[in-house]
Amino acid sequence: MAEEPEYYRAQPLPPREGAPQGYRQGPPFGPAGGASQWGQPGAGAPTVNVNVVGGKSALLAYVLWFFLGQFGVHKFYLAQPFQGILYFLLGATGWLTVGILIGWFFLIPLWLLMLIDIFVIPLRVGTLNARLARRVSGY
Repeated sequence: MAEEPEYYRAQPLPPREGAPQGYRQGPPFGPAGGASQWGQPGAGAPTVNVNVVGGKSALLAYVLWFFLGQFGVHKFYLAQPFQGILYFLLGATGWLTVGILIGWFFLIPLWLLMLIDIFVIPLRVGTLNARLARRVSGY
């Protein structure tokens, strides 16, 4: 696997002025102690800012789906190479044999799969971008 570029790595934020350095004992947890509730960051909690560069675009995926979808190009873009090969084989075999009417048995399932892709593309793009953000931020 290739090494990820330097600009994908999370960069630490510079320390704020007046912020205590090192470890210290914080206030007790809970409403009586003045600290935040479960799942809520406290007043001194560090904020993680992640700028994802190089994420996938749903618009580009739809453009590839519309113009080159019968050859599976959008599946390769969305990091699904095996499905891309399946789409390519179905499309190429279907269009090469459509003249002898066998091709329709390949093209109809391909078109049904492409119809499903209309609804799945945003989910796949979101999954890939979330995976990239988790990898970059170290979570």
